[in-house]
Amino acid sequence: MRNTLNSLIKKTLIYRYSLQNKELNIDGMTLSNVKDDCFSCECETALAEIIYNSVIEYSFNQFDLTDKDYQKMYARALLSKIRFNPNASDTTKISYGFYGEVLLYCFLAHYYYADPIIARGYFYSPVDKKETAGYDSYHLVESENSIHLWFGEVKFRGSLSSCVHSAIKGLDKVISDDYLSSNVINLEDRLDQFNLKGSKLEEIILAWQENPEINIPQELAKYNMSLSYPILLVYPDKEPNYDDEIKRAVKFINDRYSAQKFKLSINYELFFILLPLSEVKKVKQDVISWIESKKPLI
Repeated sequence: MRNTLNSLIKKTLIYRYSLQNKELNIDGMTLSNVKDDCFSCECETALAEIIYNSVIEYSFNQFDLTDKDYQKMYARALLSKIRFNPNASDTTKISYGFYGEVLLYCFLAHYYYADPIIARGYFYSPVDKKETAGYDSYHLVESENSIHLWFGEVKFRGSLSSCVHSAIKGLDKVISDDYLSSNVINLEDRLDQFNLKGSKLEEIILAWQENPEINIPQELAKYNMSLSYPILLVYPDKEPNYDDEIKRAVKFINDRYSAQKFKLSINYELFFILLPLSEVKKVKQDVISWIESKKPLI
């Protein structure tokens, strides 16, 4: 990630606190099994700048960005790495999913030190004009004793209820052995595009190629891998006070959803990242405007 972009993220997206927060009397999410994180936005125009500029890093692997003309690569990204049709209606443009996926990339790379296994843009099909179904992020944290697969989800919508319903309705599907296996297998044809060569995950995929009968979740467990599943919610705030807004969001979610146990063979961490905004639609409109005017990149 460009240093200027890292600096902009640091100044714009501010970590406030984690949940449960006893001092502020704010509960954690009943669905989460680790702490949830709450962020605020210092400047929503700067947030739009982050999304607009990060399309490059979201679309291409780091080794593809060395000494390249970013403006030309941005044009390529619009044609082959993200879903964006300049001739579509304003309503359709606002509904595109890349705004949230790009922002999730920024959070994971900057605040959670999770490098992408492969740029999410490689999953877009320019023929079908859509992204391949699956997790919204494929990032990895690999240390000597453990490996965390950061396969997350993001909802960036015009209401909290829409975000929450869409993110939670299929949790039992996405946090399961079958779905995890399918997503790991989905990486098979992209091994030569991996950002992180020689990873243990690569070994498992190669072993599966030799023996498709192996149980992928069992292989992941053998290498002490776990699933980190952040759910990033970007939604309009309703309360003038930030802490009151977080309380509102937590209560809204906890009143409707209780703790679940998921059928997953490896350890997992499920948590929420909350980012309330005053003008969700305006952020997207700024990004659209800059794409169409070909605003210079930072």
